[in-house]
Amino acid sequence: MKNIVTPLAGGPASIITMKYAIYLAKLLQAKLTAIYVIDEKAIQELLKSRIFVEIEAREYEIDMEQQSKFFMQRVKTLAENKKVEFESLILRGEVHTEVTNKAKELKADLLVIGDLKEVLSWKEASYSEGERIFRESPCPVVVVKNPQEVERLYKELQ
Repeated sequence: MKNIVTPLAGGPASIITMKYAIYLAKLLQAKLTAIYVIDEKAIQELLKSRIFVEIEAREYEIDMEQQSKFFMQRVKTLAENKKVEFESLILRGEVHTEVTNKAKELKADLLVIGDLKEVLSWKEASYSEGERIFRESPCPVVVVKNPQEVERLYKELQ
């Protein structure tokens, strides 16, 4: 394995996912690429449903961009601390489409994703970005669970 890709959404769960991806990349001596997608489809839906007016949508998009840069800097530091080759990408578009297309383009050998949310219906599953990434991935997928074990493994890395 040479290329591991990890889509991130920000927040504590993404940190756990990233730490496990770092652990795997270190063990396998693979390059790790983290992807953060600014969900333009969600912004358009908020505009269509009149939850946002145009200026609010633009401000929200700017906030998301700033948050994504801050978050990616944080995970870059985590990877550098463990001496893992790392690249971060901030993309725009529909989350599952951007992630799966970029995984194909990078010839990813493994996709590491966070725990999937419980879905109660097939319709709900078809709208879940995580579920769609899982199902459409062009490569094997590891779903990260057990945050305590992930923390232990990450801390043990030299």
